[in-house]
Amino acid sequence: MASRTLTTFVAATLLLVAGCSSDDSGGDSSSGDDGAAAETAEALALMDEGDIKDETGESEVTVDSRDNVFKPKYIEVTAGTTVTFDNVGRNVHNVLPVEEGAFTPIEADEFDPGDVGTITFDEVGDYPYYCSLHGTKTKGMIGGVRVVE
Repeated sequence: MASRTLTTFVAATLLLVAGCSSDDSGGDSSSGDDGAAAETAEALALMDEGDIKDETGESEVTVDSRDNVFKPKYIEVTAGTTVTFDNVGRNVHNVLPVEEGAFTPIEADEFDPGDVGTITFDEVGDYPYYCSLHGTKTKGMIGGVRVVE
């Protein structure tokens, strides 16, 4: 009986040690990446379901950052278009890419009421964004730019 208890103890200890291992072969970091990828996929799906205002052919387009909403929410532009975000609301906002590094964000300390920020979209693709002060990557104050040839 003592050897059976010892065997159980050793097996449980090995499982505990394996679970607490610092081996970083994709464990926690990949689950974080999976979460980010899932948020990006959800944000892209929301763009596909939304009404996308056609602004192709325009060299400059304005998106109003109002209190709790971007207007228009989703736009389609031609590659090389500069999008001006105009804070016409009463609150500070920001414009952050859902996918980190997709474009240079407009930070809250640069986007008080009455301020503008610009982003030029040169590469074809979808660029969902959000205001972290009034939403999340997939809810609340969200929007997106679809860039075409």
